[in-house]
Amino acid sequence: MGLLKNLKLRNRAYMCAYNSFRFAARLRGDLSEFAPSIAETIQSVGDELAALARDGCPTENERRQLIEGLEGALRALGLSDAAQVHIVSQLAPRIMAGEPASGSKEAWTRIAV
Repeated sequence: MGLLKNLKLRNRAYMCAYNSFRFAARLRGDLSEFAPSIAETIQSVGDELAALARDGCPTENERRQLIEGLEGALRALGLSDAAQVHIVSQLAPRIMAGEPASGSKEAWTRIAV
């Protein structure tokens, strides 16, 4: 059962990261005024994976599966090794801690009010 769960976690992280980066790149390519910056996209992916780690991954091994899925998505996107290392080193501590950025909650509160 553990192997199947690990595969599911890796795939979920892969799809989250891959789809988010592709969608943001497509919006930037279309010069949309709503296109997020690369930094915003990285933070958004980090928030989503950290929330997933917090809610569905109680063990360190399960959280490492999320990081492996992220790494797979970055490779599939064709990013350079340096870019992959930079992004993973930025997001891995948040994923392992299961702590989404606190600023994102405040931003949504401000938008709702």
